[in-house]
Amino acid sequence: MLKTHQEDIKKADIYEHPDNPRKNLGDLTELTESIRKNGIMQNMTVVPGHWMSAEEKRATENELLKMIPEGEEYTKLRYEYEAGYSSKGYTLLIGHRRFAAGKAAGVEVFPCRVATGLTQLDQVGIMLEENMQRNDLTIMEQANGFQMMLDLGDTPELIAEKTGFSKTTVYHRLNIAKLDQKELKKKEENKGFQLSLKDLYELEKIDDMNTRNKVLKEAFSSADLATRAKSAAQKEKWDKTAEKIKEKLEGLGIREATKKEYDQRWNGNYRKLKEYDLNKEPPKELKFKKSKEKMLWMRMYGSVGIYIKLKKQEKTLSSYEIAQKEKKARKKQIKTILKRSDQRRKELIESIISKEIEPAKDVQKTQEELWNALLQLGNSLYASNLYKYFLEKEYYESTEEEISKAKEKARSMSMTDQMLIMLDTSMKGEEPFNYNVEYKKETGTAMLDAYKVLEKYGWYFEDEEERAILDGTAELYKAKK
Repeated sequence: MLKTHQEDIKKADIYEHPDNPRKNLGDLTELTESIRKNGIMQNMTVVPGHWMSAEEKRATENELLKMIPEGEEYTKLRYEYEAGYSSKGYTLLIGHRRFAAGKAAGVEVFPCRVATGLTQLDQVGIMLEENMQRNDLTIMEQANGFQMMLDLGDTPELIAEKTGFSKTTVYHRLNIAKLDQKELKKKEENKGFQLSLKDLYELEKIDDMNTRNKVLKEAFSSADLATRAKSAAQKEKWDKTAEKIKEKLEGLGIREATKKEYDQRWNGNYRKLKEYDLNKEPPKELKFKKSKEKMLWMRMYGSVGIYIKLKKQEKTLSSYEIAQKEKKARKKQIKTILKRSDQRRKELIESIISKEIEPAKDVQKTQEELWNALLQLGNSLYASNLYKYFLEKEYYESTEEEISKAKEKARSMSMTDQMLIMLDTSMKGEEPFNYNVEYKKETGTAMLDAYKVLEKYGWYFEDEEERAILDGTAELYKAKK
């Protein structure tokens, strides 16, 4: 049962609470000066006793060795030693800033409210509530405080009730506490990174904790973290769906393609029977046209396809026909990879415009870079492409009212957002290769420069194959001999 009384306590008898969630007391200059002039105007709250330091425990152990193991004094000291908690002095519960500033001001005796009957869990909850009411705790301190309460036996529901935070917020903070704290501290202290609460919520979309920490470690900015988190969450979802499809296919006796077969998937020797989109849950029963030929499956970017290897044609193809067939297959594969980039780029720009991703700070420089990128791409800039962003169908299929609303929305946007949409439409369908599937350096370089502008928003190539298509180093540009 909680009981309190007033008492003036000497500085030497007051100990800092080891579980205080607030690690940084902030600037104490002003408070120190106020205490110097006016003294301590508000009581601090303490609890009897204190947790022993390692040095104090060693000293207590030596003292016990000298005592005869009989009597109340030995029993009491032995109990305290085993518990790691001394009955001497008082532990500070509320008023850590006042105590630190008071010591700096030369105060020797502090006015205190002594509280008894509080468990360790009660104490942590009181410190959390006190600091949170004053907005004194950082997000990380809140997270670690909630985790401490959870470890001491509270449920998320009880934590919410005790601290006044919603259950949703409590769950968010507990997820933050699970992250690599060293890496989190690095990002928090990096002013150039600009870590936000929204970034940390993005990480929660990833189920696997190791992947969360990997994304956190590898991200070089807030925008980059958001993009990586979104991509990792999507890949995680795809992997789970792909695993379900794999189990079903292997149950039907359909094997996965070998590495060699994967490498040759674009050479025209394989025909696709069925493709399953990994964004959708697989059907309970996989239905596709059966084949007499042996079937195999291949995992692509966002799909799983069922293939058969074509028999050698009875007709002998001319060298020209073989070359054309091979060229067509390479072109198709390159377009598939570019389409993949198109989709990710569109999603990124949509996130920028919807403010899910923080806008670039250097607005003027960004606009200049966007304009130069648009000029390099060399496409005509039609206003209809801008309006089309807000239309659910083709421009020519839309009514005058729909077009009018789209124009209004487009005109209300910032110039930067307008240019980003133009950049996306200018890049869509661009091909850094000619009719013979040979690299076009001018187009490839222009597209790479455009992506460099998007890097400040978090763009990155998920694999080197995407970049290789644009810089001309892709194996797909090389014809089979």
